[in-house]
Amino acid sequence: MPLFRFLLLLLPLFELASLILLGQRIGVGATLLWVLGTGLLGLVLIQRQGWSMLQQLQIRMAENRSPFAVLKTGMWWLLAGVLLMIPGLITDTLAIPCLVLALVSRGKPAPGEPGGPTVWKQGNTTIIEGEWRDGEEPRAPRDQRIERD
Repeated sequence: MPLFRFLLLLLPLFELASLILLGQRIGVGATLLWVLGTGLLGLVLIQRQGWSMLQQLQIRMAENRSPFAVLKTGMWWLLAGVLLMIPGLITDTLAIPCLVLALVSRGKPAPGEPGGPTVWKQGNTTIIEGEWRDGEEPRAPRDQRIERD
């Protein structure tokens, strides 16, 4: 934990150093435009995706469906927006994988939704469908099996 705190304290120094080097390379004006542009892009991402996520969550909850897929995608969008709002090249670079993960997970269904893994419930037990290969494990006795409803 102390190492994490130390790295967290070093991050602004590295961000400042990267901005100074960028300013020397492309000029102060272009560097300021870069910082302003990524900050505005982060703000737009947070606003649009945040409201969209809240609306989708309300719809899912009203339909009694799993909000997991919406939360997962929305989390990546919001994290990318926050990283873009922080001035510096390191956080901007860290925002790129977040944007990619948000785009990749955007259309994937959650467990229990059409196209996603099947979910069965029996009593207090929830089973999410997974991979199974015949012959690797002995079959459970009939009284210990969970049958489809």
